[in-house]
Amino acid sequence: MGAERVGMARALSAPHIPIAMGAQWRRALNAPGVLAGGAVVAGLFGGALAISVGITLPLALLIGIVGCVAILLDARVGLYAAVAVIALLPYATLPVKVGLTFTLLEAAILLTIAVWVLRLGFDRSELIVTTPAFLPLGFFVVATLVAFLVGAGRNTTTQTAHDYFKLLLGVGMIVLVVNLLRERRDVGRFTTAIVAAGAVAGALAIILQRLPVSLATRLLLRLSVLGYPTSRVVRYIEDNPALARRATGTGVDPNAFAGFLMLILVLAVGQAVAGRPLVSRRLCIVTVPIVGLALLLTESRAAWLGAAVGIVLLAVSRYRRLIAPLIALSIAAAAFGVGAGYLSRLTGGLRGQDAATQLRYREFANALQLIRDYPIFGVGFGDAPSINLQTGVSSVYLTVAERAGLVGLALFLVVLVSLVTRLIRGALRANADDPFGELTLAIAAALVAACIAATLDHYFFNLGFPHMAAIFWTVAGLGEVALRLTGLPSPAAPVLDRDARIVARYIRKPSGQA
Repeated sequence: MGAERVGMARALSAPHIPIAMGAQWRRALNAPGVLAGGAVVAGLFGGALAISVGITLPLALLIGIVGCVAILLDARVGLYAAVAVIALLPYATLPVKVGLTFTLLEAAILLTIAVWVLRLGFDRSELIVTTPAFLPLGFFVVATLVAFLVGAGRNTTTQTAHDYFKLLLGVGMIVLVVNLLRERRDVGRFTTAIVAAGAVAGALAIILQRLPVSLATRLLLRLSVLGYPTSRVVRYIEDNPALARRATGTGVDPNAFAGFLMLILVLAVGQAVAGRPLVSRRLCIVTVPIVGLALLLTESRAAWLGAAVGIVLLAVSRYRRLIAPLIALSIAAAAFGVGAGYLSRLTGGLRGQDAATQLRYREFANALQLIRDYPIFGVGFGDAPSINLQTGVSSVYLTVAERAGLVGLALFLVVLVSLVTRLIRGALRANADDPFGELTLAIAAALVAACIAATLDHYFFNLGFPHMAAIFWTVAGLGEVALRLTGLPSPAAPVLDRDARIVARYIRKPSGQA
């Protein structure tokens, strides 16, 4: 029985391609002839591209080729690649078109899935890890699929279907994270990568926002070879150049970019104040002001509010030493007039005094009318059925209700409530000095921040922002893994190795088992 448990634990902690298969790949890739031939071909091709289109595309191709090889050798690399793309090049596309234009993020996720599936097919001892979140999430995905099929005849194009597929890939990141991150060191490294990627994205956004408009525009237009837009690359409040300029980095949309920064900020704050952080405290202390400033410069009030709620949740739930500094900072800011413009913008939005907020009110009224007319399965993912109504609304919850009906909204709320509740309860039940318990609490606070921001913005469930769905469910999956590693008993799966504190419900048994 002990040997059987050890075998299962090893299967859970080996997220590589099967040994024989991995060895074959490594031998082939390390052959001198292959390396030399590949270098010559890559050099000639890259030189020709650099002469014809500049250095951006060849550099992206080189990074992409190296990334593909790395993912083939270890599927976990695909998770890191996805995070890097989300942070730095969320809208980048492949330079070739195969019927459809695939994004870099889509390619990274699909390649990671392919390697994982190959591992399942070739390694009979491989287990599929599940969590209690998978069941309601599966029902929600089915509800969106039904809504998509019901509304398929209503101005639904091939591009609409492709965008819906990308959205599902983003939701599926939770499955990949739960199944590929098995060891304790994997969780620490991956969390560090997320925080570091957020710091780089925030620093880049601050630099671009402080550059002259003409120079920032020229730099951002260079990304057009990667499928980036060539208009509205510099954004302003209410799209009015007379108002403040908004930080976007390479995220194009300031609100969606702010949602990404919000998640990173809360996560970094949680690890910065943790007693035993899994992410370097120095990295977190550097990241918090960079990401915080970049978040302010996005001028996204929903993300500001979400970040504030997430940090307050950390303070009142465990880190009460944060309360006094937060109050002191608030008083000092008010006394010296620091951030007065941001506060004025926030209060103006809460009072409905600006054009952006008034537009949101009209969108809410329009969405409620659509929900009343199509309450069960919604209108699907195409256009609205009436020219007098529109499907766009700045709220994730109303967007879900519009698209997938009240059935989809109910399932979506069940997923969120059960996920966040489990993470918070597990984090508070874990030992105070348990680093995975502290990480679980930081992730739960980040997800709560996202849920608050989702009330006033739609990027976490929107066909135009699949990378935001991907980062949300990536963080959610990381929270599930961290909760599993706290060692708390899970009603969803038997304990396979109590010493390693790894739990899983597995679907397929190893070969030779009855």
